[in-house]
Amino acid sequence: MMRLPDFIIANIEAILDDWERYAMQIPAAQEMGKEALRDHAREMLETIVRDLGTPQTPEEQKQKSQGPGAARETTARAKARRKSMPRSG
Repeated sequence: MMRLPDFIIANIEAILDDWERYAMQIPAAQEMGKEALRDHAREMLETIVRDLGTPQTPEEQKQKSQGPGAARETTARAKARRKSMPRSG
């Protein structure tokens, strides 16, 4: 079975062709031009391939799956946590 990074690399031109056809239907994308669209899409695909090929620990996988803000505690959560803590004294 082919891994996703290998599939992307093997089919990058076909993926870019499909992306270009789709993106050219979007008014804002039409202003960019075909070359710029393909360059941006190629950069994204190459970044994805590199990322998928980078080994990760289980903890890194968990953090990545939760998104960039998941590790930060929100103000509301912090207040709720403090309220629920038993008071000393």
